[in-house]
Amino acid sequence: MKYNTVFYVTIAIVLFFIMVTVLGNIAEGADAGTILFTIEWLTKYVLPWIFLYWFIKLVRKIK
Repeated sequence: MKYNTVFYVTIAIVLFFIMVTVLGNIAEGADAGTILFTIEWLTKYVLPWIFLYWFIKLVRKIK
């Protein structure tokens, strides 16, 4: 895959999870802590996988 394609797909995945979390909490009538909850959720579950993907690419490039 091209670098630009992978980059945009990564950004799209992060934005998708932000939208799902925010819209899900709005539908439930949650308070203003929704954005903080979304960032916490992303850093726990989504961003480590993205980091791992980019780290593996870096290691393969160095070899």
